[in-house]
Amino acid sequence: MKFFYARCSTRQQNEARQMELARELGIAEQNIFLDKKSGKNVARPALQDMLSRLREGDQVYISELSRLGRNTKDLLELVDEFNGKGVDLISKKEAIDTSTPAGKLAFTVFSAIAEFQRDIILDNIAEGRAAAAHEGKLLGRPKVAEEKLNEALTYFEHRPDMSIKAIVGKTGISRSVIYREAERRGASRAKAR
Repeated sequence: MKFFYARCSTRQQNEARQMELARELGIAEQNIFLDKKSGKNVARPALQDMLSRLREGDQVYISELSRLGRNTKDLLELVDEFNGKGVDLISKKEAIDTSTPAGKLAFTVFSAIAEFQRDIILDNIAEGRAAAAHEGKLLGRPKVAEEKLNEALTYFEHRPDMSIKAIVGKTGISRSVIYREAERRGASRAKAR
């Protein structure tokens, strides 16, 4: 049986190209598995679901190795699992077929390259954050003015006649911050009389 595994790292990425390849290969809809998660590890629901269904003689197709994962150790362990079950892995982009010795060698080399690329991306992100911090640029969520936050929580607790929307408008503190901070402080909304 043929299976297809696809993965997009973020919600903004589009899986259309991978899905088109699955259709070109004639893979049945129920045998296509898609995760919208990072490839840094194998803890992905669709991947785990597919792995549980594989049987001897099956084939797993991917558009490219980086879709299966970006960690050499995980990729090699997945191929070991495939081999243990008698399942072949075929990667379109790298033209890898693990049913052949050359395919197994190529898989190992390309797995290392995929991990290397991920490490480079992470290094670039860390360097960018360090440079921004050095320049005094703020990173992360903007700081909330403590005075305005306390004002918003006072309204939240003691002014049941004032809607959350009105509190947001008066203080500039977002609804989510009000609720999160109220929960953290154990503050509860007073009941209207």
